[in-house]
Amino acid sequence: MTDNSSDRLRAATFEPPSANSRAAGTVNDRTQYRTWIAISVGLVLLLLVIFVLPRFAVKTVIDDSVTTGLVTPGEQLAAESGRTAEATERSPFAEAQMAKARRAAQEVLQTLLETQSRLEARAAEQWAAERFLEVSDMAAVGDDYYRQQDFSAAEQAYSRALNAMAELETRLGSEIDNRLDALLAAIDAGDEEDARSISPLLQTMAPDSDAVLDAVARVAFMAEVATLEAAASAAAEAGDLQLAVSKIEEALRQDPAHVRLATLAKSYQAALLSQRFEDAMTLGFSLLNEQRFTQARLNFEIAQRLRPADETPLIALAQLNEAQTLSTLNSLLAEARRYSKEESWSEAAEAYLAVLEIDPSIVDAEEGLARARPLADLFSELDIILEKQARLVDPVVLKEAQSSLAEAESALSATAKKAPRLQQRVIEVRAAIAKASTPLPVTITSDGQTEITIKRVARLGSLTSRTVSLRPGQYQVLGSRDGYRDVLITANITSAQDNQIDIRCEEAIVR
Repeated sequence: MTDNSSDRLRAATFEPPSANSRAAGTVNDRTQYRTWIAISVGLVLLLLVIFVLPRFAVKTVIDDSVTTGLVTPGEQLAAESGRTAEATERSPFAEAQMAKARRAAQEVLQTLLETQSRLEARAAEQWAAERFLEVSDMAAVGDDYYRQQDFSAAEQAYSRALNAMAELETRLGSEIDNRLDALLAAIDAGDEEDARSISPLLQTMAPDSDAVLDAVARVAFMAEVATLEAAASAAAEAGDLQLAVSKIEEALRQDPAHVRLATLAKSYQAALLSQRFEDAMTLGFSLLNEQRFTQARLNFEIAQRLRPADETPLIALAQLNEAQTLSTLNSLLAEARRYSKEESWSEAAEAYLAVLEIDPSIVDAEEGLARARPLADLFSELDIILEKQARLVDPVVLKEAQSSLAEAESALSATAKKAPRLQQRVIEVRAAIAKASTPLPVTITSDGQTEITIKRVARLGSLTSRTVSLRPGQYQVLGSRDGYRDVLITANITSAQDNQIDIRCEEAIVR
């Protein structure tokens, strides 16, 4: 509605035309005449467009010009010309009230259009076609009132349509859930045709739903899943449970959410587990009879892991342990006897001891250990004497070696069987002791100012040259002198060399 004050005609002054303007006036009159004809034709066409054409058009909502509240200059001119008489009689207050009612109708209409747009984006015309058409008719009634400028009635009609649209929008969630359930049921049943008919509309209804997107994505794998399921079923019927499980698991990798396949997979897996259990137990007992204890235990343990609650593998393992223990005892006793025959007394003692740790009641092991352990200790002492002959220079060590030799000679004479290893040890130790007991001449030279001491043997004092008798072995000779650093020499005295030692302190201590 335009402001009346701005549309009032203003008075114009009248001036008689001059002589020169009369000639031009004729041309201007013709031009103005054509212009008025064009304007009149345009107004007639415009009135036809506004008032006649809408009667032949089926519209869901009003024109965009009404929706946005904008009026083109041509429409405004036509409307103003048609309402000039009425407008002149309407008061400013009435005009304001009409404008207010119009704005209210437009606001409701705007919300209605937004709701309609959202529902159309969610394909409401497909899943609620009849109701959506009814609501569109409600909006069309509002359009009629609006064109009649009954804006209050238009607002009410638009509000009824808006409420109906809102109900449809509220219903959308349950519609999505119902179709999603139907789609999941079709997928689970392997009905690819039904699933493909449901998924496009459902995806349009809920484009942002992860559950819907996941379900729709599963449809693409239905054919491959069906092929794998058929292969698994055929393998199971043929008794190849491993292949059946492999195929059904491959199908589940294609569609991890498939409930029926998951149940079928559990069935195949359970059957395969039973088959593996029986195979493991059968092979385990076969290996046990062959005394292949390690492999038998492995199979019984496999069976136990397959069925932790089953007592059969535990009973089998107990039988295996008993058989293995008996076999181990027999093996250790045979080993101990062999070591005893070879005079490997340390190894024999270890074998007898291992037998007694398993079963302390075995008499043969007790007697064998009582015989083997002293001889093992004796051989150890003799070996140390031969390995460290240089220690025989110590009188205490030499005395212990002589005692060990006497014990070995006694054991050698007491044994009823030949003991070549013991006899050889006695000969070697006897020679080492004899050699260590025979002194050798050793020449020691110095500067006459260094105090000389042979550790654990004698203190010689200062000398320039002296010969002493020492048994073969290793000695430490210490030289000391006031104001000089001490000197320590390690000397190996043997019969294979000329034993000479020169020792003197020559490095002065600077203070």
